[in-house]
Amino acid sequence: MRAPSARYPALMRLAGRRNASADTGNPALSPSWALVACGVATSVVVLVAAVVWHTSQPDPADAEMMRLQEAASVWGDGIATAIASGVGPLVVLAVVVGAALAWRFQRWDAVVLALAAAPAALVIELFLKQLVHRQRSGGNGSLLYPSGHVAVATAAAMTVVLVLRATQAPPRTRVRVAWLAAWLVLVIAAARLVQTVHYVTDVVGGAAVGLAVTCWAALAITAVRRLCAHIVARSHLPGEPGASRPAQVERP
Repeated sequence: MRAPSARYPALMRLAGRRNASADTGNPALSPSWALVACGVATSVVVLVAAVVWHTSQPDPADAEMMRLQEAASVWGDGIATAIASGVGPLVVLAVVVGAALAWRFQRWDAVVLALAAAPAALVIELFLKQLVHRQRSGGNGSLLYPSGHVAVATAAAMTVVLVLRATQAPPRTRVRVAWLAAWLVLVIAAARLVQTVHYVTDVVGGAAVGLAVTCWAALAITAVRRLCAHIVARSHLPGEPGASRPAQVERP
């Protein structure tokens, strides 16, 4: 009895083309705009750090905004404190959900991003605090720039958005989650301002740190994955017994 491939060559060629199309449609972890986002976010981090470098007095814009923050703190400090205290559990939830979703769809690169982005943002934020060493005059010696809550929250939010994209979630779901993530980051940033523990530039720097770290991590992971796929493809030369189908090609 002849093999199915010999009996139905046209059918097998069609199946091969469908498989190739599915592989080609596999989206890369880092989107096409990731490099631009990295450049803009990194520039913001550096420029703001240069402005607040080793300062203990707020710049005029921060001083003006602090008056509004102190007025808002009179009535909103309790709510802001509750929001800030919930950032940790919310970030852990985002990490777990993102990693589980990526694992479910066997996107190991997205699993790595989900587990690494938020902790990496925390490490970078702590390093920048020591490096920039911005303090409040007459304060308790705490370092201000950048905001750690906002940095980690932004990294977690951006990670969820990229994981949903990598796992090919429906466009409507991705848009809704992206808007929800953006609003949560804004609420957390507003809470830190109402608590008067940060100046506006600290919050802006924190958001930029979270975005930069996540996008740079996605770019690096994507580059490593493509390099590994290229090495595997080169190791399986045509005609060898161990040859397999071509490695997946990611679209940006």
